[in-house]
Amino acid sequence: MMRLARKRGMSKSDAQEWTYSELDRLYPPEEDNAPTPGGNSANRTMATDGGQIQGLGDIPASWPDLPDNASLAVEVGWVQAQRLRIVTAQASGATVVHLDRAGAPAPSWAALGWLETSIRAYAKYVDVAARATAVVDGEAAVWRHERVAIEEMRELIDEMRDGDEVGKCPHCGKSI
Repeated sequence: MMRLARKRGMSKSDAQEWTYSELDRLYPPEEDNAPTPGGNSANRTMATDGGQIQGLGDIPASWPDLPDNASLAVEVGWVQAQRLRIVTAQASGATVVHLDRAGAPAPSWAALGWLETSIRAYAKYVDVAARATAVVDGEAAVWRHERVAIEEMRELIDEMRDGDEVGKCPHCGKSI
């Protein structure tokens, strides 16, 4: 739907809005699956597709109150680290999430949303995970570049110090 909307000349945000409205129209939420209000308690549950994902909202009592959001890299990293531990597929086709098996609490509610996305739309999740990782890799590349530049400067200073008098510029005689 997104591709169709983009081909029709819509901007990315307009295409997303149109796609989501069409999905809501084609697949309206069931009344029985409305989310339950409440704080961060162990008996809270999230809406699911007719029970296809079970346990996603069963927050362990030992977890702290979850903030709404954390950084995308942290949220996606938590999903990547915990998914194999906590998600099981049943023969019936249902997916069961055992949050109590997680090695660490989710960093935010949004991380649980990304966990749900990784179950329902794995290709979309992989795309988001790749982007989040690229941002982290990009930051790491900047730091690597800075370390190399600093090392090059140190080498230049050491070359200058190799003159007759240690610690003085061989050209002007000033202390380095």
